[in-house]
Amino acid sequence: MTRQRRTTALAAALLIAGTGFALSARALDVTISAIVAGDVTGTVQWAMPQGRVGAAETNDDTDFYLTIRTSSDLDDVILQTIPASSLLTTAVDGTYATATNLVVTPGTYDIGFKGSQHLTRVLDDVTLTSGNNVFNFTQTDNSAPKGSQVLLAGDVNGAGTSPATLGDDVVNAVDISTLLAVLDDDDLTGNALRPNLNQDVVVNSVDLSLMISNLDEEGEN
Repeated sequence: MTRQRRTTALAAALLIAGTGFALSARALDVTISAIVAGDVTGTVQWAMPQGRVGAAETNDDTDFYLTIRTSSDLDDVILQTIPASSLLTTAVDGTYATATNLVVTPGTYDIGFKGSQHLTRVLDDVTLTSGNNVFNFTQTDNSAPKGSQVLLAGDVNGAGTSPATLGDDVVNAVDISTLLAVLDDDDLTGNALRPNLNQDVVVNSVDLSLMISNLDEEGEN
């Protein structure tokens, strides 16, 4: 886990010899954080959004967070949300290569990936070991080859700036209303408007059709 070391220099009065002046040292309060040997970390080999335009692995970026859950339990207890109050972003090829501390001990867990416009996809019964663990959300069993599983698109309600506001993990009328509010709006960067599901340059009927195809779908648990 992340080690934190707090170092405090006590305030002291220093007499400078022969001058008669006193120098007061201010207390220093420093926190040092780092991933250390033995921590359980993770990277994303692939997490591919549904329905993106362009060549494969050129327009597959998304904001996201991970959830670490009890394994194969019907109660679906979420042990950790990574990060807790912000979001990470995959590269345009659908990968995230920065080792991220998962804040758990080695063991067997379910691993969830929640994308900015997408329903949660879960890998069941993943054995986490000390060091880095690689997650492939295009496979149901976390095996290495790139598979056919995609992140189902359409969950776009909420502010989308933190795990707590990144949708409600169901595609429903609330999402359709959110999309209709910006229908025909331009999105020249491709990722400024969350209802622009296919990440082209406009929110239009293509995005609406994609959303409707997943209507009433819920995230995995």
